[in-house]
Amino acid sequence: MAEVSPEEARAGIAARTAAREPGPRIDKVFDLMIPGLDAEIPVRIYHPKGATGVTMAFHGGGWLMGNRDSFDAVCRHLANDSGLAVASVDYRLAPEHPFPAALDDVWAATCWVAEHGHTLGLPSERLTVFGESAGGNLAAVVCLLARDHAKPRILAQALVYPATDARQQMASLSTYAEGFMQRKADVEYAFRTYALDHGVTPTTWKLSPLLADNHAGLPPAIVTTAECDAVRDDGEAYARRLAEAGVPVTCVRYLGMLHTFYSMRGQVDAAALAQRQIADMLRNAVQAV
Repeated sequence: MAEVSPEEARAGIAARTAAREPGPRIDKVFDLMIPGLDAEIPVRIYHPKGATGVTMAFHGGGWLMGNRDSFDAVCRHLANDSGLAVASVDYRLAPEHPFPAALDDVWAATCWVAEHGHTLGLPSERLTVFGESAGGNLAAVVCLLARDHAKPRILAQALVYPATDARQQMASLSTYAEGFMQRKADVEYAFRTYALDHGVTPTTWKLSPLLADNHAGLPPAIVTTAECDAVRDDGEAYARRLAEAGVPVTCVRYLGMLHTFYSMRGQVDAAALAQRQIADMLRNAVQAV
């Protein structure tokens, strides 16, 4: 990612998406625009029959690439496996829209769905969040914001190899700096382009949720990491921080896996297992209410 333009990176993720198997058919899938702080936000809804809750879904791509199309198969599988409706948020991307644009969009979308989702027939009174990579970062921060604002109520959070610390001092960044698809240079580039080159300090908790003052009272979590991933330690450190604060958390490291393995269902057996594990956790969290 650090060696190509944003346009080339986006074309690359589109090509990889086209080469992968599509997700399952869902009873109702539709796109809509919802109001944001600065602009309307594109959202895609996946609504299976008999949905018992809603998951807000935030795609990966280093805050620089990816969209609801690149996340389509993952969201279809999540809706199919969990029985929950899924709202995939097409948040604005850097460098055109640096921090906090992406966060503003996913937060506004989450609040809107919580308040107005019932007008679309969504069971949005039972809300969960899910994010992959940069989307995992956003999902973690949305949970912190929801706690601090005392709404909306989020029942569970699922974070897949989330980037949680913009200081970039974790050992896995050096261990897997080269040769494992996502490089240390790519992580550095993503943080710079999204936030650090725009005057944001690495210790800002809305960029580095690991560094929030307090993690108590957050929703139960599942954190999925990949062994051979430069940001592996980010996710596992965040899981430890949640556990230390008394938050119920499950942390699963998938051995031998690389960053982005989660979206490779149909190509990598571990992807299907990881996706079903998260679907089970979110469904159970909703059913427990």
